[in-house]
Amino acid sequence: MGYPIYTKSILCYIEANIMNGKFDYAMLGKSIGFSQSYIREIFRNDMGCPIAEYIRERRIKCSAMDLINSDKTIIEIAYKFGFNNPETYTRAFYKITGVTPSTFRRKDLIAGKEEIFPGVYSIGILEKKESRSDINMAKDFLKENDSTILYNVPKVFYGAYGGGTPYPICLKACSEYLGDNLKYYFTMALCGAAFRFVWNTEAWDLSNVDIYHTFEESNEVYSIGAKALGREFSFLGRDENTTKEEFISFIKEHIDEGYPCIALGIIGPPEACIITGYRKNGMELLGWNFFQADPEFASGITIDESGYFVCSNWWENTDTQAVMCLGAIEKDQYTTADVIANAVKALSGRIDCGYAKGVKAYDAWKEAISDESNFSVDGNYMLLFEKMLCQNDAVSCLSDGRYCASLYFEELAKADSSLQNDYLEISGLFRKCSDTILEMQNLYNDNGNTSMDDMLKKFADKEIRDKICVLIEKAKKADTEALALMEKLAGSF
Repeated sequence: MGYPIYTKSILCYIEANIMNGKFDYAMLGKSIGFSQSYIREIFRNDMGCPIAEYIRERRIKCSAMDLINSDKTIIEIAYKFGFNNPETYTRAFYKITGVTPSTFRRKDLIAGKEEIFPGVYSIGILEKKESRSDINMAKDFLKENDSTILYNVPKVFYGAYGGGTPYPICLKACSEYLGDNLKYYFTMALCGAAFRFVWNTEAWDLSNVDIYHTFEESNEVYSIGAKALGREFSFLGRDENTTKEEFISFIKEHIDEGYPCIALGIIGPPEACIITGYRKNGMELLGWNFFQADPEFASGITIDESGYFVCSNWWENTDTQAVMCLGAIEKDQYTTADVIANAVKALSGRIDCGYAKGVKAYDAWKEAISDESNFSVDGNYMLLFEKMLCQNDAVSCLSDGRYCASLYFEELAKADSSLQNDYLEISGLFRKCSDTILEMQNLYNDNGNTSMDDMLKKFADKEIRDKICVLIEKAKKADTEALALMEKLAGSF
């Protein structure tokens, strides 16, 4: 006799705790509400193997994700997944996969999402990336299923992968879960975010840094990011006619097939976050959000044992503005020519609805910094706070973006000797821009050690702002030269 409801609960507990070192069977019993012996019986009946054997296999499969997508040593990975020494881990890995951990890493094999039970997904070891033709659409269980959770989707937060831009961080985490092995700087370049810069010509605007400004169409940066990976892309925006039921239907459709969704909002501001599952037929969402631990935004939010947020008031948050999904492999990834063409598009100078974009944004930025009327505050430095936030956003955008752009062209140079000199020159110019921006930041924030009051005073000081303007021109020059070289390359492909 099978016990699918209880088995699903057991599997969910295992997946939520698979990375906690030694597995706690007593806590499993308390969570499910049955004795350990009864849990073992239920599990063997439905899964056909002892629970201890299953947990060992799950640890091995989940560890494969770290082998492919992290720089951790094999010893570090062994300890993380509860193995006492690397030899035990290696033997177990070989028994389950047929190769050693070092071979798995060296051959760049595939680890990504796998359905382990109806309504439960996690990490598996794959033969190939999934295409639309591989997906079994006949899932009768979903008619009665009120929850589906994708476990072990990589956590996103400011600083994840060394990055600071939410959408490319989410893009990497989702694509990693689906079996893609790519670096953060690559996702920044693919979607165009590495080449963006925007400044509102009419006001000090905290939305300058928002990624939807990258191109003229506000949603284009999201679709480009997905299509550049050769994956299907679906998008649902929110307007006055959009209903909560439409959002739930969109989320359930994709989560039920094992695809995490990227949403704008859910918790806090309309920044990108990841939806990794739903309960209560979609009324309750789970996932990773950059603000889930921020008391200002996380009222009413609980944290699941997996670490995912659990949120039921996500629709009431008016900053929940869109939901999108990277699906199965649809076609080939963008070529280098495609990426460079989009980079030119993002970096080219233009004015769009009052926003100066690309290299033209430097002029608007400099004008705002040099305008003395913006800084006549009679010693009330708190009036400068919003301007400082805009300044810091510009610095973060450019230092993160241009550093990633530099790494992208550096890698191109290694792969293509015929254009190596061109790629290295472009890489050097973007690195110069990034370094210049960090030099600017140190004028008023000495390596991050300056208090806010002192930083505001320095920022208001005309002599320092004059130096900032000099560095703005220097950064603009580097970007302009890089743009010219990219335009030349784009015309030659």
